[in-house]
Formats: sequence, structure tokens, C-alpha cells
Amino acid sequence: MAATATPQDVVRDARAARTLVAGLLSPADVRGSVEEWSEALEELQSLANVVAAAQDSVIVRLAAIEPELLETGELVETQRTPGHVSLDAPAVVSGVLRLSAVAAERRVRDAVRRAADGEQAAGTSAGLGGLHAAMCEGRLDGYRAGVVAHELEECPAEVAATVVASLDPWFGTEDGPRLRRRTRRLLARISPELLRRRAERARAESSLRRWVDEPGVDTWLGTFPSDEARDAWAAVDALAQQYLTDGTCERLDRARAKALTDLVTGNSTVTTVVHEHTAHPDTGALLDPDDELATTAYRPGAKLAALVRARDTRCRFPGCTVAARYCDLDHVTPWPAGATTAANLVTLCRRHHRTKQRPGWHTRLTPDATYTVTDPTGRVRSTDPPDHRPAPPLWKPGEPEPPPPSNPGLVLPDGPHSHLEFTLEHHLGPPTPRPGCRIDVHRPTRPVHATTDHPPRPPRRPPLPETPPF
Repeated sequence: MAATATPQDVVRDARAARTLVAGLLSPADVRGSVEEWSEALEELQSLANVVAAAQDSVIVRLAAIEPELLETGELVETQRTPGHVSLDAPAVVSGVLRLSAVAAERRVRDAVRRAADGEQAAGTSAGLGGLHAAMCEGRLDGYRAGVVAHELEECPAEVAATVVASLDPWFGTEDGPRLRRRTRRLLARISPELLRRRAERARAESSLRRWVDEPGVDTWLGTFPSDEARDAWAAVDALAQQYLTDGTCERLDRARAKALTDLVTGNSTVTTVVHEHTAHPDTGALLDPDDELATTAYRPGAKLAALVRARDTRCRFPGCTVAARYCDLDHVTPWPAGATTAANLVTLCRRHHRTKQRPGWHTRLTPDATYTVTDPTGRVRSTDPPDHRPAPPLWKPGEPEPPPPSNPGLVLPDGPHSHLEFTLEHHLGPPTPRPGCRIDVHRPTRPVHATTDHPPRPPRRPPLPETPPF
């Protein structure tokens, strides 16, 4: 958006662009190839990305307007530095974009972090200016930009800027989950201490909550440390498989729910065996380095199938999340030209298994288990296997405790909302902490007998006179 653009210019151009694009919604015929229509779809998405970036810039300008009441009683609007957020800006955005109050606060905050980043911002330097630049170029949409920004939530601005610059070549080709994993890998190399502390805070925030849902049903929601969850899930899943086999439950999800409650209450026991496998040093993918589980037959053995499903965990087609348990084991290079080995097998759901076999599709599995798919238009996408390497070490003895957990996603950037608030926040210093509150509950040591004999109530105060006494 040009620096000299006025609101009237934006409204005029936006209406003209909307009219122009709306005229394309009813094509007169269906001429064109898959590649041509794919290119048209890609250009429309690029246009939507640019519009999202322009919307961020408009939100930044709207939020920087601070109304002030002069001594003469005249109400004027003062243009503050980009990055300033007025107190009522989220409420205005909520009404314009039809968002809830919380969603509007997040929308304003995300726009300020991306579009008002830099030396000119009013204390909002977050190192995310590269995300806004990529959106202006049409290479990055708001969702994927939000994924990266969330991963860099608590990073220093210089670290965030370095990560964003390293991710720039991938903005035009990778989806949100892959950008998230790549961001975490970059953080592990650039600032491993920051990532380690973040993992510790996440473990400290693990919890289990319960609330009443449908009649007769409760809902549980929990987050657990990965090492503890692995063993617990193995026990729950093993017992659930027994319930399916003996007919106790008809569905796997119902069987897992019953298995969880039975194990917690002690109504059932189960024995699980954890198998250790070699992991790739770079990607953490489970491997069969010596092809000990390979076979010359078309169908893999039980151990090989279990290894491949444990390595992939879900359908390996880009963007698919179907669990590996419900997927086919597909030979990347068709059998018998391709061997039945871990290096030539991936899990694909039935739909994407059939998609891969259509003309024009090509797939490849690299030694580190990265799966690459090329569609008929020539676009290439890849998926990484889950990282099965041991988690990095957390706190060491003698180190300071991590900072208390916070939820910065719901907090607007710290900026003066008024002259009074600015004075209170910056000149008077932080508020004095209140002393701790202690509550002692004393229960009677002897029985208490209730009777109907109550002491007489004190007399009521006389009514006030109808006329004032002065």
C-alpha cells in the first residue's frame, strides 16, 4: 500500500477490484487445461494474500488513531506512530469484520506485529516484518504467517528476524505444518536455549480438565509430557485393541475411552512392550538400516508394517492427517521393480493411494524418509516424517526456574492508551505487590446443636425524616 494512499483511495480501488474479480465468477464455457486453471487459482490466491497484507496495513493505521478532547470541547483525532493501539481499536475492528472480541484483539495484535514492525514502530519491534513483505508479494497467506508468528511468539526481535529470513525461500511452496516444523528446527539451531526453555514451560503447563457435555457424558481435555504420554497411550491403545477383538466395543475411539477409565480406576490391566528402532540423525525418522525386515513378497511382514506405520504415523500425502492405522502400505516404486522394504514403503490413505496412481503423478522417498509428491502441473510438495529422536534435555540442577506461564496471544502490544495511563505505567513504576492472602478454616471441636430459639434482633434504626434537618 502506497504511503500516500488515503482511505478514499483504498475504498475506490478495493471496489473496482471487487467488481473486476466478481465478473470472473461465471465463465461462459469450460475451456482450459488443468494446468491453466491451476495457474488461475494460484494467481487468485496471490491476490487474496496481497489483500490480507493491505488489510493489515489498514488495521495498523486505524489502531494508531487516538481521539482527544481539547479544552474547547472539540473532539480531534490524533495520528500516533504506527504500532500504537488505541483502547477501542479492537472493538471497532470487531464490528467491521464481524469478529468476536477475543478474535478482534488477536487480529489487531497480529496486524501490528507484522505490518508495524521495524525501527519506526512504537515499541512493537517483533522481527516479523518479513512475513508482511511476503504477504505483499502474494507468496504467503495470513494463516501460514500466523503459524510462523505463533512459533516466534516469545523470541527476541533479532532471533525472529533471522528465522523469518531463513524461511523466506519456503513461503511460496510449503504449507502451515511444514513451516511450523521448519521454524522449530531453525530455532533449535539459532537459539537452542530458548527452545529448551519453551519446552520446559510447555511441560509445566500440562494439565487435565473435565467438564459436563451431553447428558450422561463428560469431556476430558489433557496435555501431557511426551515421554509420559507415549507409555500411557501405548497401554490405552493395547487395551482398546483387546476390547475390539473380544467385542466389548464396536468402535476404536469408544474402546480407547473405556480403556482409559478402566486403567485409571484399576478395573483392567495391560502389559505393553516398547520396541526400540534406529532413527535418522537429521530427520529422526525410524529406519531399518540393514533391511532386516525386508521381504521378497508383495505384502510386508507384521514387523515391517508396524515399523512403517510407526515411522509415518499418518498418511504421508501433503496435507492429509488420516492415521496410519487406517492407511494402505504403498510401494513408492511399484513392486516387483521396487522392493518391499522400509525405504520403499509409505502409508497412504485409500483416496491418496488412488490419487497417486493417476496419470501425471510422481512420488519419491528419500533415505531420510522425506516423501516428495509432484502433481500433473509440475508443482512439488514434500512431507517430513515425525521426529522420533529423544527430546532435548530440559532443566539442569542449579539452573534458575523458568518464567511463569503466560498467554501473550490475548494481550495487545504494550502502548500508551492515554496520557494518564502512560504516566501511570512509565513514571510511577510498577505497582507494589500485594501481600499474600492466607485463609485459615477453623472447624468446631464440639457438636453444635441448632435450636429454634434465637436471640432477639436489635431494634431497627428510626426512619429518616421526610424533610432535611438543615
